Amino acid sequence: MAETHGPDFDNFIKTVRLDGLCVVASNHRGGIPCFNVVYELVFSDGVVWMARIPLPYNCFQAEAVSASYAATLKYVKRHSKIPVPTVFAYYLHSSPKNKVNATYILMEKLPGHQLPTLEQEDFDPDPKDLAIAHKVHQQLTDVILELASLKFSKIASLREDSDGNFFVGPYVDPAGTAYPEHRALAYETLSAHQKGPYSSISDWYKAMAVLNRRSALHDPDEEDKDVAVAEYELLAELSDKVIVKEFETGPFVVNHNDLTIQNILVGDEFNVTGILDFPGTTVPLTSLCVFPWLFSDNLAGLVTDRGAYLDVFVNRECNLPSSALQSCDIRKRLMQSAHARQSFELDLMGPFTSLVLPRLFKEIHQRRSILMLSISALPIHEPSSKIQIWTSSEGQFHGLHMTARSLNTN
Repeated sequence: MAETHGPDFDNFIKTVRLDGLCVVASNHRGGIPCFNVVYELVFSDGVVWMARIPLPYNCFQAEAVSASYAATLKYVKRHSKIPVPTVFAYYLHSSPKNKVNATYILMEKLPGHQLPTLEQEDFDPDPKDLAIAHKVHQQLTDVILELASLKFSKIASLREDSDGNFFVGPYVDPAGTAYPEHRALAYETLSAHQKGPYSSISDWYKAMAVLNRRSALHDPDEEDKDVAVAEYELLAELSDKVIVKEFETGPFVVNHNDLTIQNILVGDEFNVTGILDFPGTTVPLTSLCVFPWLFSDNLAGLVTDRGAYLDVFVNRECNLPSSALQSCDIRKRLMQSAHARQSFELDLMGPFTSLVLPRLFKEIHQRRSILMLSISALPIHEPSSKIQIWTSSEGQFHGLHMTARSLNTN
């Protein structure tokens, strides 16, 4: 790749409709918007780099999000064995040294291809495919366990200063604060304290609750803003039900909330060769200890078998003494409530509250019912012992009013 190009190159680039390309790609993925465009930069010696450029009309905090992503890749590269691309350079749009007229990151192109799901055509899976899926689940577990060793004292976004030191700065998230535009505008109205960093899960949830209310009021497409605000208020009231008090004030760890098949690269032998597209955030341990997103994408296949993955995740030995998830017992306990926490935080960061809120409320209360019933099944060695068992719990929505009913027996 030469350092300069002639007018033919410039004229060609001007004719390429990247916006049209993004529309086609989005349509093929059910309307999911594109946040970045990626160019392959091919050098004359065959080396290939990637240029990642956020789309300014789909990422309204392009500079902050890109700086956090670059810092996270550099930190993970330096402090772990997780295969992430090397960052060669990144420039913000506002930088005087930027000659591209856009925020961008130059990074290594990793080997490998998108993770296949190993979809089966019959009811008897090939033993070889089962072994491959098991191998993938082991490697995904190892990634999560290693991320749990990258600890910080605050929740927010990872940044790097001019001396190469890493620190946690204000909270930004590609989907949680940078999109859509009215949400990014609402974010700007938050106080410095509300933007983070945060010292507890409660502080983070409360700040996002404020952002949700203001975002609903800023949303030009929201026809009934009062209802939208009320739904967010109900969601905020559920926060105490999903916080695991043991981890309220830490540890906080590097996150990856978008572990989909396209962000996991594997080689021909199904060894993981790359993990891509970190959100750049540090989060509670409980936010990391959930099902990776590829198990929520409605993809069929042995690789996306939730039960098989769960069995590996809660039982795999961890050889990292520094990992906050070294204990199998901690993993088992946290995965019992993982779906409710994951749904809650998805609602907290996204526009689907009205669809998920009733189901989430019911799940939280039913989970308590199941827990108490499992306790009742334990053997009782003292004949005089009495255990109060929660045998029925039901969450119902009537308009915007929640009711909960329980029946206790001795």
